[in-house]
Amino acid sequence: MTQTIQPLANAIEYLQPEEQHQVMCALEKAVEWHEGQYRSSGALYVEHPVAVAVYLASLKAGKETLIAALLHDVVEDERASLDDVRSLFGDSVAKLVDGVTKLSKLKYEGKRVKRQIASLRKMLLSANEDLRVIFIKLADRLHNILTISALPPDKQDRIAHETLEIYVPFARLAGLWDLKRVFETSCFPIAFPEESAEWSKHIQALRLKLDRERTSFVERINAETATDVEAHIDYMTDYEVYQKLQGQIALLKDVQSLDSINVVLTEEGKEAELNCYKLLGEVHRKYPVLADSFHDYISTPQPNGYRALHTTVFIAQNHLVKLRIQTRYMHDYNVRRKLSDWAVDPESNLRAALAALSKSPKDGSDYLEDLKSTVLEKPISIFTTLGEIISLPPDSTGVDFVYAVDPGYLRYLEGIWVNGERMEASRKLEDGDTVEPIYLVTEENGKHSMMWLNKVKSIEAREALKNAIQKDSVADVNTQARQILTQELGKERLSPTWLFRVGQLQKLVSEALGFSSFDHVLQDLGSGLLPVSRVVEAYKKVLAEPHGIFVRILSALHLLPRSRVLDNKKYLINIAIYAKDRRGLIYDITRCFAQRDINIAKFGVFAYPNGGALYHIRLEAKDFEEFSDLFDALLQVPSVTRVLRTR
Repeated sequence: MTQTIQPLANAIEYLQPEEQHQVMCALEKAVEWHEGQYRSSGALYVEHPVAVAVYLASLKAGKETLIAALLHDVVEDERASLDDVRSLFGDSVAKLVDGVTKLSKLKYEGKRVKRQIASLRKMLLSANEDLRVIFIKLADRLHNILTISALPPDKQDRIAHETLEIYVPFARLAGLWDLKRVFETSCFPIAFPEESAEWSKHIQALRLKLDRERTSFVERINAETATDVEAHIDYMTDYEVYQKLQGQIALLKDVQSLDSINVVLTEEGKEAELNCYKLLGEVHRKYPVLADSFHDYISTPQPNGYRALHTTVFIAQNHLVKLRIQTRYMHDYNVRRKLSDWAVDPESNLRAALAALSKSPKDGSDYLEDLKSTVLEKPISIFTTLGEIISLPPDSTGVDFVYAVDPGYLRYLEGIWVNGERMEASRKLEDGDTVEPIYLVTEENGKHSMMWLNKVKSIEAREALKNAIQKDSVADVNTQARQILTQELGKERLSPTWLFRVGQLQKLVSEALGFSSFDHVLQDLGSGLLPVSRVVEAYKKVLAEPHGIFVRILSALHLLPRSRVLDNKKYLINIAIYAKDRRGLIYDITRCFAQRDINIAKFGVFAYPNGGALYHIRLEAKDFEEFSDLFDALLQVPSVTRVLRTR
């Protein structure tokens, strides 16, 4: 027993003598209650709760947490009652043991994202608003994973899946990256043996190509910067890369997706934070910077307390790498956070974020406006499936989310999963949503960029989309402008044909917008500088008050289109959806209606040559805004090529 007692005695030396005595008394009861009990490996069972307590002691946990860790299995294993624990160690310890016991009894609900979210919420609700329960359970899972080889294969598989889907996110939320790394490296080969082997091979091959230049860059940073730093390559786990790229090895061609470099300032004190910015400037002066890659998480920390400066630089031709610049305190806090760091702040961002996640999903001047809606309003907390918390402005969309998570992959965005349900990328998000992007590499990547530009909320995402669009050729910009204008006019049954063909109409619209020519209107519209809503309103005004002989003749002959905006008495709308037929297409189309609680009054399907499909739908919409949102969602359904509002 000395081998069991001494590690714990050494680990708790930071406690007061009386507290140390109480913890050791709890160890004696754990030994007594677990007497004669063994683990699958053949080891004494009591070695498990001691290992849990030793890990928590490394996080400077308090005595109650350590006592609860030593006794966390006695009630579940029926070695003692909760009343026994309460009578000997108090009500607070008993509540912790009870909370851990309830978590242990939760049934893992499977591997699908929707079930994962349900399990996450149950885990939170069972924690009884005491984060210490979560930390005990994480430490419990750590020791179970370190000894998983003693279990039969079927049990290893179940535990590995559960750990990746439930415990990895919580380890990340808690700032325990050492646990996260152990969970991922140990469980990925067990849960996904074929994928693990394939990804490991590709990742190692890519690292062989990258590491020489990256190692040389690290050496230069360590030797040449004015500030004393310790730079090192931060290698991602294979599972982390696999999850980030959603199992698409083709995305590994973007080398910045693999690993990053941590630059840690060795100095401490108030000047250290300022020197992070100075170091950033020094790096930016020496190396080309990827546009829009800078994020300041020092002045604006993440909800879970994460702080660092992020940037992406070219260290060689076509070789991008991400940098994190931190003080030593920030690095240690981010990588292995002490339990006391959470305990000192009962109103911490982590608690607020966890509370948001535990809620059930609900059913259903430009600069000044940006300032009010993105800076002055309280942000919402959005969760990745790996447990990272992303702060976004209210009413942000999936596009805002993906830009905040990894702007380099915005061009591959196909849609998003929200709380386990597939939705379009432009879907508005709500506080506490868990979101996962859907990436796809196709020839049509970026086809919805103009639509997204009119829907994103964050200034950074909007500017990034503008910059990407403005890099296109003049012809491509003109085409995009015509497409988005056709789409928006189509919502009101306004044909763009006359506008695109009649020079006098173009002149009138251009003058109404303050432009010298319609080509300039299209260029600014296609470049994201001119909102499409302004062009639509100008066109409607010209149609309502025609000027010029030719335009008046067209109006008199009733050849000009008339707007069909919905009013309070007009709910029924007919639309036609053109698509390339595929399995599940009807489901994806009708899902857009169901998610918005929009009734389908009539539904007709027609096949046409070369695998095409045409859907005639009559729907009931309460207002134009609801219909417009549905229209845009339908255009983002994979395989849909065109949506028209019909008679």
